[in-house]
Formats: sequence, C-alpha cells, structure tokens
Amino acid sequence: MHPSEAELRDTIERMEARSRAHPLFPVYQRLSERFAADLADERDVLLSRAAALMLLQEAVDADRRWPQR
Repeated sequence: MHPSEAELRDTIERMEARSRAHPLFPVYQRLSERFAADLADERDVLLSRAAALMLLQEAVDADRRWPQR
C-alpha cells in the first residue's frame, strides 16, 4: 500500500521537526526547493524530500553515536 500525499506531508513535517537543528538542515531546504522546481509530480517531490530527510536523519544518528568524529 502506498501512503497518500497527505500522509507523506505529515511524515515529512515530523522528520523536519526532528532534524531542524542539524547543521545540514539548510542543505536539505535547498534540495527541497530544487525538487519542487525540477520534478513535475507532487508525489515525486514528497518522496524525494522524504529520502533526503532519511539521509539527514542518518547524519543526526551518527552524530549521536560518534560525537567526536
């Protein structure tokens, strides 16, 4: 089953709230703008944003696991 666009938006909002303080968040914001400009299908935009946020979340988790990198 595929999540609806509304479910994707809700998920993205939660993920953004968790990641907003990370130093790479402005990079995600620029990517998000780029996705919106480059992709015609809103679902593709949302899925791309979610994927970028998943990568950012991995960076957040890595910072917690290895703070002295």
